[in-house]
Amino acid sequence: MLLSPYRMFGGGNRRIGAADALSLYVLSSLLLGACGGGPPPAGGPPPGRERPIEPAPAASSAPAPAADAGGLAQVTGQARPAAGMLVSIVLLEPHAEIEVPLPNETPIMDQIGRQFVPGFILVRTGQTIDFTNSEDELHTVHVKDSHGESIFNIATMMGTTYEHTFEIGDEYSVICNTHTEMFADIMVVDTPYAVVADRDGRFAVPDVIPGRYTATVIHGPDRSGREIEIAAGPNEIDLTGA
Repeated sequence: MLLSPYRMFGGGNRRIGAADALSLYVLSSLLLGACGGGPPPAGGPPPGRERPIEPAPAASSAPAPAADAGGLAQVTGQARPAAGMLVSIVLLEPHAEIEVPLPNETPIMDQIGRQFVPGFILVRTGQTIDFTNSEDELHTVHVKDSHGESIFNIATMMGTTYEHTFEIGDEYSVICNTHTEMFADIMVVDTPYAVVADRDGRFAVPDVIPGRYTATVIHGPDRSGREIEIAAGPNEIDLTGA
């Protein structure tokens, strides 16, 4: 059952934009009538359609340095180039436990033009995403994990924001139950070092703590990796054959 904008779950917090109580009551009634009482449609794109993954500013924000920059590494390299709309995602997964603060910026996934914008966000476990509706149309945000289990399913009105903190690393799908053509993806990873490569496959990971890592490349359904040693200063790695 869809939640009204007044009810939340899954660890989110509600922030309602300026509107008087009567307007909110009328809009909520319209939304519940539009969404109906039946089961929501299955998530994901139409059969045979690949989800596009394009770099988004909020998806690949660099983590804050964990130590003095003079002792950190700057990692650049080459991964698989884009194939259609799919680009490579590069993870540097440390073999030893390290402490790197979460990014200060909170990523935003907006609803505008009957689209989720951006259509893909890459974040760390423990990060919060703001789900916003910036158009004068009633929507929902329905997030499912990789097993198809519903994480939360909320109604959104213009000017509202719903916050959710992702505590488990996984790949999540996002749909709007009211407009089934709307869909997006969220990838949540445990490592502090994760970026989206450009269309040529080039990537850069700044301020990496030196040490032993597994460099993993995700390209659509394909995942490959190899062990690397990262030293302080500049590091250039080739992951095209990883």
